[in-house]
Amino acid sequence: MKVIYKYDEKLLDIKETANEDDIEFSIDLYNSEYKKNLKKVREFFEENKVLTDIHYYIHPNNKYQVIVRKDFYNEFLIQLFKEELLLEIKWV
Repeated sequence: MKVIYKYDEKLLDIKETANEDDIEFSIDLYNSEYKKNLKKVREFFEENKVLTDIHYYIHPNNKYQVIVRKDFYNEFLIQLFKEELLLEIKWV
């Protein structure tokens, strides 16, 4: 099943690339107020006991790289949605 999601392109940009067993997300926040929302997504995954679910890297100018294991892909998108970084998620 494929997942389609939407986000406000005035607030952020998300690009994803498949890498073997992972999906790499490049996230650019145009509004630094949303840093706290992305931080909450990171905290959600830090609280579980799986150390390799996501790898989170902070770059200058509100750019983030998040490498997500494929088996945590849906959960990552759900958390982005929960923190209002995505407007819509649809499984097709």
